[in-house]
Amino acid sequence: MSNKPVIWEELTWPEIPAVLRSCGSAVLFPIGATEQHGPHLGTGVDTAIARAVCREVSARTRVPVLPPLAYGCSLGHSQRWPGTLSLSPRTLIAVLSETGDWLHASGVRRLFL
Repeated sequence: MSNKPVIWEELTWPEIPAVLRSCGSAVLFPIGATEQHGPHLGTGVDTAIARAVCREVSARTRVPVLPPLAYGCSLGHSQRWPGTLSLSPRTLIAVLSETGDWLHASGVRRLFL
C-alpha cells in the first residue's frame, strides 16, 4: 500500500471514477478556518491541521482529499484583532451544499468533513 495521499486536484477527470470505485465513492473534505489565535500562531493553523489529518487518512485509506476550505463560521471571534475571515452560517451551509452537489455529480457518495 502506498503511503502517499490521493490529492483530488492532482487527479485528471478520467482518473476520478476509478479512484472513487476503489475507495467506496468517498472523499475527505478538510475544513479549517482563518482566524486569530493570539500572537503565537498564524491565522491558518486550523486549516493546516485539517489538511494534515486528511492527508494522513488518505495515505492510509486511499480516499481522495479535496482542496481545503479555509473559511469557517468564526463569528465568536472578536473583530478586535485583525486576521479572522468568517462566513455566516447560511453562507457556509450553501458552500458545503453546492460543493456536495458537484461532488455527487462526479460520483461521490460519502463525504467526510
